[in-house]
Amino acid sequence: MQYNLIRLVIPILFAFLITHCTSPIKPNQHHIIGLQPIGQYAPGQLQFIQKELHAFFKVPVVILKGKDMPVSFINRSKGERYSADTLIKWLADNAPDSITKIVGLTHKDIFTTVKENGHIKGPAASYAVWGIFGLGYQPGRSSVISDHRLQTSNIPCFKHRLRTIVIHELGHNQGLPHCPTPKCIMNDANERIQTVDQSGDTYCSLCKGKL
Repeated sequence: MQYNLIRLVIPILFAFLITHCTSPIKPNQHHIIGLQPIGQYAPGQLQFIQKELHAFFKVPVVILKGKDMPVSFINRSKGERYSADTLIKWLADNAPDSITKIVGLTHKDIFTTVKENGHIKGPAASYAVWGIFGLGYQPGRSSVISDHRLQTSNIPCFKHRLRTIVIHELGHNQGLPHCPTPKCIMNDANERIQTVDQSGDTYCSLCKGKL
């Protein structure tokens, strides 16, 4: 009986160590990443993100039941844009208790207000409602990603952009700041989609060392 128990425990322990030694996510608790579609969201795209995040983080990734985009989050000063700051708070407040990280996904355009020294960055007409790819608490539980500004007819390029932004924002959730290392996923886009296109596929060694 003792021999059979040892034979059972060793593979489980080995699998646990492999997962937590190779996963670029903090191993201090059992993680489950939840994907929250906001409004109508392409099922194939959801499945792609689910597959990529599971392969990258080595943790369960579940697709949650879709929620409508709250109409009160809209700003129409530059067309139809939704407040990313309000969305990540809403996501964190409404996530199931079993979900440790929740990623909101929308096709709608999203924005934040860019500030410098406590004031809106100039020119205020540009940065008060600044369109973005994604936003996440640093650290925190929630992030939101929009593919509105990631669109291209080049499908592999689009998938690279989407994967990069999702993993980037989840990096912020784990406490990672922007990284100066070229090609690191945590490198700041600096308002340029070209930075995203040139990104590598993972965190650099400096960022991994912070996790």
